[in-house]
Amino acid sequence: MSHVYVLTNQHQQFLSKSNEWIDGRDSARLFRTEYKDVAINQMFEANTRDVTLRIELLECGLDTKKNPQIPADALSDEPLYVVDEQEEPVAEEGGDPEELPQPDPTEVPPEHNPEVDPQPVPEVEPDPQPEIDPDQYPGDTPEIEPEQPPESVVSQI
Repeated sequence: MSHVYVLTNQHQQFLSKSNEWIDGRDSARLFRTEYKDVAINQMFEANTRDVTLRIELLECGLDTKKNPQIPADALSDEPLYVVDEQEEPVAEEGGDPEELPQPDPTEVPPEHNPEVDPQPVPEVEPDPQPEIDPDQYPGDTPEIEPEQPPESVVSQI
């Protein structure tokens, strides 16, 4: 394996292994595959998530650690800043970490919340079935005569 395929978009960002768009400076995090058909499939999947992207395949050589060597002209001029989700937020200076945040005094709970205290729905008796007199509709069905117009035409007359 002398080369791999990576995916890049019109913003000079590269698809990472976690399906995020990164700046490509950390080549160990990039999605890569030695098979062009796998790269094309991944390109279609990424494009279905965001149809505004213009995604291209970029064939790259490998360095000694088997990571893709991204050409300098393919990288953006400015690094893309990504907030790492694993980082802990830094506490403000002079704040007590044991103190719980206080609610905003402008937020007042409603007097009655129908979602929390639902009212029971009154039960309604079903309508009784109408009684049908068997003599009203005898078991004989009327014969359809060829000269007889359809019922839809009879109702319009």
